[in-house]
Amino acid sequence: MKKNIISLAVAATVLGAAAAQAGQYVNPDKTGEVLLFPFYNADNGNQTNMSIVNTTASVKAVKIRFVEYKNSDEVLDFNLYMSPKDHFSFGVIKDPNGTGAAVVTSDNSCTVPALGSANGAFAGTTTENADGSITRTQPFVNYQYANDKDVDSSIERTLTGHVEVIEMGVVTNVDAKKGAHAAFATHGATGVPASCAGLDASWASGTWATNAAAGITAPTGGLYGIAYHLNVESAAAYGFEPTALDDWAPATYQGHTNPGSLTPSIVSGTPAAAVQHGNGGDQHVELTFGSGVEATSAVLQTASLSNDIVNNPVFAGMTDWVVTFPTKRAHVDVTLKTSVVPPFTGNWLGSTGTTTKKEQPACEAVAIGQWDREEAFTANTNGFSPSPAATTTTICNEVAVIAMGTGAASALSVETGLTNLSFSYSDGWQQMSFAQTMQDVTEDVTLTGLPAIGFAAYKVSNGAMSYGNAAEHKASTVTSGASAN
Repeated sequence: MKKNIISLAVAATVLGAAAAQAGQYVNPDKTGEVLLFPFYNADNGNQTNMSIVNTTASVKAVKIRFVEYKNSDEVLDFNLYMSPKDHFSFGVIKDPNGTGAAVVTSDNSCTVPALGSANGAFAGTTTENADGSITRTQPFVNYQYANDKDVDSSIERTLTGHVEVIEMGVVTNVDAKKGAHAAFATHGATGVPASCAGLDASWASGTWATNAAAGITAPTGGLYGIAYHLNVESAAAYGFEPTALDDWAPATYQGHTNPGSLTPSIVSGTPAAAVQHGNGGDQHVELTFGSGVEATSAVLQTASLSNDIVNNPVFAGMTDWVVTFPTKRAHVDVTLKTSVVPPFTGNWLGSTGTTTKKEQPACEAVAIGQWDREEAFTANTNGFSPSPAATTTTICNEVAVIAMGTGAASALSVETGLTNLSFSYSDGWQQMSFAQTMQDVTEDVTLTGLPAIGFAAYKVSNGAMSYGNAAEHKASTVTSGASAN
């Protein structure tokens, strides 16, 4: 297998127009074929507002998938058809008619199924507003994890999680009537698509019902996203952006699928990856892995996450860390894999026991270093709570929300899945390190760490006013081996 060492002087070329030869990569320009939002939160009166933008002049078919925080079980997905230069905006809120989460939107862009539709025990609703617009609400579901392998089958498990946005391809017109898919999705002068019903009918009994690939060409990227978490009670907002992957789709990719399909997913990418290496960030190496999800994990892999901690009691400082492993499920779930796939080390085994069921999550050991503003250092050996072993620092959930401070309340007002980690200082910074490793197919190159994304959220108060801020975690790429020298 050929590997090329590429200097950053030419990386803009190789990782730009010619990047199809290099494999998938994290696009520093923050646009791509795949967007990975590390967090949504509908817990405890909160909501997360998100937008997805098509910066291109093409009609795009996009899969939007919401997954819950424990094992990345899918809780809702749908197909989105974006007009050229389209902006699709939606929120994740607590279901007004239930106890789980729901997606809500007043956007006109076409989705299949239409949001606000029937869906078994979790039917959506539509409301006509005074200005004639329609608000559509679609509850999340627990169908994928309500089984005998999961101890917790509650719908409340959907209240926090993360989001995958995957381009399925560029939409063109097959014929002037039944297959005028691009024309159907394109917004007119009033901002309304020509015929969302036409797209729905194509899936029900038309062109796409028999040939999902009809009029669909390869993904071209150009999607970006924005999100902000809103704490309604304290009026604090935390803005963050997704990680963008480009040249993610394989050369033979046919990703346009029925809205009811679980594919494409994060596992569907090319097994080739362009990974930063050299421990100084000045070069890239092209690697091939045994599966697409391993390549996706490789481009997200980091040996550590670093960020500030603000817990100063003078202004009621609070800090949460959000740490998300967007590819973890495909590596660890025993129902998908017979054994754990590196760089992860522990299988998710579901529940055990016949009378009293007990969860067996897939936990990963991490090392914690903490410093104050004057370089005082603490090696934190306390475990996250709840922890399977009091002396081991581990992360078990696929979306970990960690309130900094023993018993500290959450800056993001999270309760579902919240853990705590003690912090010895009022202000400073923290580094979370991962010693796990993964190798390419020839085992020439070893990558250290775990595929992790996320941010720190800070909340401070000044009298009756609260303020929120978010900062993306700082990563550290570490590679070694013959092709990384």
